[in-house]
Amino acid sequence: MNRPTKKGIAEELEGLLLRINDGKPTADIRKQANHLISAITPRDIAQVEDRLIQSGLSAQRVQQLSAAFILMGLMEGSKSNLRERLTERHVLKKVLAEHDMLRCFISDLEDVTLRIVQSDFLNDTSGEIRRLSHITEHIYAMEEHIDRENDVIFPALRSHGWDSLCRSAESDHVYIRSAIEELVKLVGSFGEVSFGVFKCKLLSIVKTLCPVLKEHLFYEDHILYPVAVTMIENPPFWDKIHQVCDEIDYCGIHL
Repeated sequence: MNRPTKKGIAEELEGLLLRINDGKPTADIRKQANHLISAITPRDIAQVEDRLIQSGLSAQRVQQLSAAFILMGLMEGSKSNLRERLTERHVLKKVLAEHDMLRCFISDLEDVTLRIVQSDFLNDTSGEIRRLSHITEHIYAMEEHIDRENDVIFPALRSHGWDSLCRSAESDHVYIRSAIEELVKLVGSFGEVSFGVFKCKLLSIVKTLCPVLKEHLFYEDHILYPVAVTMIENPPFWDKIHQVCDEIDYCGIHL
């Protein structure tokens, strides 16, 4: 049986991504992804992504399709729970723990925002405002997490050819960092504007920031890192990342 050519592999991948784009993944699509994944290289994926973008699909949508294909191909018939596949000292154990902490703070932020918006008057000694300030400090600490991913983890993944996996997350980081800085600035200015204006601005920030954060964490937990761990089965590689991340430190250590 002849092995498929590079051109044939690329054409098959392009067709598969378009099928994924058309609807929900079927058992047949997952089986094809699992068959194709062993023949695909990061370069093949990048070339197909470029073609799909030129054909009219958005870059963000193409990245989502690629990630979905990789995940389906790798996880067909294997364990998909990343936490179950990591050793206790794996660097991503701490990264995922930070994600869980951040989800708690996102929920708290949504809750306290609702309480503040429903209030007629609060001052800087009110429990809701003090709680908002406390939550904002912890969310602001996520900048350490973002820096670690941008400066250490993503460049390491790119060195193995997985640029497409990182682009979407990095794009999210730009928006998330900007929105968090807006939140910090607003909380710091409490009392300088009317309470009504403060409530409107707070609600606007939270309604946009929190959904983006949730979607971003889901992408990293269920697509980016599971793919990275499966495709880069190299303990020294992850140990080196662990060492550098330990030097930078982690979010939540100072809680």
